[in-house]
Amino acid sequence: MPKQLYTWDKVTAGDIISFRYKGKKPTSTLTTLLVLNPKMPYTLKDKTKTLHLIGLKLEDKGVVPLIKNKPLLVSLLEQVGDIEVVDGKNEIFKVRVLGTGPRGATQRVYDKVKQKLNKHAVYRTYDYKEARKSGVFLEPIKLPKPLVELLIEN
Repeated sequence: MPKQLYTWDKVTAGDIISFRYKGKKPTSTLTTLLVLNPKMPYTLKDKTKTLHLIGLKLEDKGVVPLIKNKPLLVSLLEQVGDIEVVDGKNEIFKVRVLGTGPRGATQRVYDKVKQKLNKHAVYRTYDYKEARKSGVFLEPIKLPKPLVELLIEN
């Protein structure tokens, strides 16, 4: 299941992407993320304004899923929106987030999935400028086989 090359300008709410992020660590790690807000404005304590990439972290280091229970992962994705097929052959999916505003997911989406977010600690924010230093890819994710077959049929 190969990744598909993507560009940061095309990233929207609902995309499942992977990118390398260094942050404050000495080396960067590969992160797979379900994007909720691609460019959320944020004001730091020193009053400087930055943009943040906000999403739900699905995998770490490209292969280690944070939610190992596939039905639970599907439940979380379905609470965010409708799962759609981007590339059925390579198992690349997107979530059409219901109720998005001009900057991405609205507060109603966060409220809807808040309980699962707290339980599994998958909510993450990233400095957008730092994330853009790396290439971005549409990432395939593992979903239950019957669901994948049903999504590809439709």
